[in-house]
Amino acid sequence: MAPVTCMFRLNKALSMTLLGLCVSCSSSLFHDYPDDAWRGLDAFEHGDFDTAANEFLLLNGTLDGNEFLSFAEAGMAYHVGGNLKAATEEWLQAVQVLDGYGDRPTISGRSLSEGALSMLINDKTIPYDGEGFEAVLLHGFLAWDFLRLGSLDGALVEVKRGYEFEQFEEERFGTTYGMNRFARFVAAIAQELDGQLQDARLDLNRLAEEIPDHPAVVYSLARLQRLTSSERGQERAVSEIVIVYERGRMPQKVAHELNYSTTRSIGKLSVPGFGTPPFAHAAISVKVGEQDLGKTVTIEDVLAVGETNLKDRIGWATAKAIARSIGKTIVVDEVAKAAEEKNGPWAGILVSITGSLWNNFSERADLRSWLTLPAEIQVLRAAVPSGEQRVILSSGPDGHQLDLGILSFEPGKPVLIGVRAVGGRLYADSQTPVVNRP
Repeated sequence: MAPVTCMFRLNKALSMTLLGLCVSCSSSLFHDYPDDAWRGLDAFEHGDFDTAANEFLLLNGTLDGNEFLSFAEAGMAYHVGGNLKAATEEWLQAVQVLDGYGDRPTISGRSLSEGALSMLINDKTIPYDGEGFEAVLLHGFLAWDFLRLGSLDGALVEVKRGYEFEQFEEERFGTTYGMNRFARFVAAIAQELDGQLQDARLDLNRLAEEIPDHPAVVYSLARLQRLTSSERGQERAVSEIVIVYERGRMPQKVAHELNYSTTRSIGKLSVPGFGTPPFAHAAISVKVGEQDLGKTVTIEDVLAVGETNLKDRIGWATAKAIARSIGKTIVVDEVAKAAEEKNGPWAGILVSITGSLWNNFSERADLRSWLTLPAEIQVLRAAVPSGEQRVILSSGPDGHQLDLGILSFEPGKPVLIGVRAVGGRLYADSQTPVVNRP
């Protein structure tokens, strides 16, 4: 190859790289998502959920390709704050964003042009289309909130969509984590209220296989048995309480980095991993009237699922990061060598320094994730005396209590209570949905 042609190609490669660098400077490609989202997270941790939602929604206009996270985080803020209508509206927007990625031709819904750009700069050039477990949880939370709003049809639609996404994940990746256990639990309640007792039994039997002896699952199966027996009338006269306790918050992702040097430049390898989760009380005790119902029990370890999901993807992410980083250093080394040969040692040194800086600033792990997700989901379901009863929740070794006041328990109308532990405090919202089903 002629020297002039070689220099032209090398200079073109460097120009393309610098162009990509300039583009990324005007976006979020050199910023880490947890740093960009800190205002929303700070308001969320301090219980100012409306402000948190507004801050998260602002991210939609400032972070390229992070629409899903903006809507998902805002929806969670409204959800914990008890504004279920606003929560479902934002979450449906997040679902719409994910649906927009569904027909893309490549893995994880990413186009070839986006993939090429990610090899030039970093993976944050690719729009975030959510991890599989995040999408399934999204449908589970939508079903739970629709159920509490009294929209049984809406809840059942989200249950169905959760099943469809499970199948989609299996076809796309060849593996699946299975339907989220929390979503299955909510599905069983919705199906039971809709009179679809056989479908409810299928979901509960699946849960019984995965988490044997879980009190809420055991109770629900026993209730279904009575509802399909001569005890049906008596069972329909029972009042119930259902508690979903969302414990803590998912930890932020952190970058694991390795610096290396070549003869002419310095490079960096950066891959994501989960940090330490924030503090949250382990479980809550529930008292209705004078009756102690016991404690909530884990049905979904969200953090463990997230870590497993990342572990399954880390091999590909690492291989891609290595190829990208080596490719950058090769370009820098070759251009520096050509500059030195043409214009002298100082020209080569200048290119080496500039290229090394570009390599180290642009090579950043993708730390995006749904940060306001709970680290764990626990549930409790039990029969309670009918009538007006005071409900008290307590947590932690110091017996911190949250008095929900007097709630009315009626036969056939379960009281659904959502509880969240954030920043060492408990937040709760109770709903008694009006469901006109057989």
